[in-house]
Amino acid sequence: MSGHGHTSIKDELGMETLAIPLPANLPPDVCTEITKRACYCDTAIVKSRYRQDSNCLEIDLQGPGAGGDVAAKLEHLIGKMQVERLTVTPKILRERSSESGRFSAKAYDELVEQGDVWASGQGTMGRSGAFTGLLNRLDGLLERLAAREFQAVSQSYNSLVPSDWLRRAGYFASFSHSVTFAVHLKEDLEAIERFGQRHRQGENPVFEDVGEIAPPEYCLSPAVCYHTYGALMGQSLPAGTASAFTAHGRCFRYESKNLTGLDRLWEFSMREIVWLGARDAVLAARERAINVVWRLVELLDLSARLETACDPFFASDFPSLRFFQLANDLKYELKVDTSPDVSIACASFNYHERFFGTRFEIGAGDGEPAHTGCTAFGLERLLYACVCQHGLKRTMELVENAAERM
Repeated sequence: MSGHGHTSIKDELGMETLAIPLPANLPPDVCTEITKRACYCDTAIVKSRYRQDSNCLEIDLQGPGAGGDVAAKLEHLIGKMQVERLTVTPKILRERSSESGRFSAKAYDELVEQGDVWASGQGTMGRSGAFTGLLNRLDGLLERLAAREFQAVSQSYNSLVPSDWLRRAGYFASFSHSVTFAVHLKEDLEAIERFGQRHRQGENPVFEDVGEIAPPEYCLSPAVCYHTYGALMGQSLPAGTASAFTAHGRCFRYESKNLTGLDRLWEFSMREIVWLGARDAVLAARERAINVVWRLVELLDLSARLETACDPFFASDFPSLRFFQLANDLKYELKVDTSPDVSIACASFNYHERFFGTRFEIGAGDGEPAHTGCTAFGLERLLYACVCQHGLKRTMELVENAAERM
């Protein structure tokens, strides 16, 4: 059947596949982002993918009669994310190819077979053995570089972040699809007893209504840097320079059906270096970080590129904020290949102007809000990309060599 520009096909198992045409001349990165956001549109969606040959969004559905409603939601999403006249596209700033030129299509399966990683649920992964050792070695190297290159103060943060800090940061407005709330039952004797009674037989948690849950005062942290801004709230920093901080944290970003393997996790490890202070000092620190990290890329012999990028804003905010970030070079991403035609973002280099300095009332020592910047590393992603290109044994040698030479 078809309607409103989309087509629908059902297989013998009841799976329905929708094909939703995309507007012509959309930049490839926008098509990719629309494909990722599609999974948030309806619970009936099992998988989404972009078909470049036919320029359409292909959606697998599970459930009777959902096609028409889902198609309408998807068309609404596409309309919200069209960039129209804002046609700036990402720029590649640096690029290199691995000397080995080989990829392992079974890298993830081999890690599972060896017991180095195992899936414990949607987007959650256990780690052990050599993979855990490499994660620690890589993180230790990055922490050492942060101290040596930027005199960064090493800090330790909680996984819980106050909801108010994310509100100040604009996270709820721009990244509402990714938030993971930390909730608990209300302080209500009868409600707690009713909840316990319903679960005497060990069933999965069921809430009678949302009123059983207290308003969430905390979330699971989506990035390390929000803790830095919160810790410095209301303070004034030394003038004319950039104060640097670094921390490792467990971070949480819900990505619906996009959560697959080690390349896209709900819970993952992040190392960040954060700078706050004078504009020129923050930008100089970011540029220095790019040079240092590119040296690491060379020592790890990775096929990778550095390009301008934008954050994964949801729907309505996407066109204008994408344009703003790309046009002003506010965000760079290190994309590392996991196969000849697939790459993942393993690190980012960001400049926020005075946004966070203003929101968190952090002064630059000159009476003005501080400029801020950060570089963030997705440790599992970076290590996984390295294993895809070199295999586990060679990756261990390359990481050790990099740790000795940097």
